[in-house]
Amino acid sequence: MTGTGIVTEIITILVSGISGVAEGVGAGLSTLATSIFLTGTGENQTMSVFGILIVAFAGISLALALCRWVVNFVTSLGQRNR
Repeated sequence: MTGTGIVTEIITILVSGISGVAEGVGAGLSTLATSIFLTGTGENQTMSVFGILIVAFAGISLALALCRWVVNFVTSLGQRNR
């Protein structure tokens, strides 16, 4: 076997191992997110109380951050004062 063939085989083995690990991690994260944020099975899935709280607090945080940005922009009249 030539040097190029050996390097090709090594890369093939590494890539297949990495993609196998990535598929496993992705499936695990998907299952985790589904079990935390959704309740019910099949067509009757609804968002859990925890998921609703996360979305509500994320919305409040986004609204406050945008308000702060607008207030800072208006009070500085567009200058980049920090």
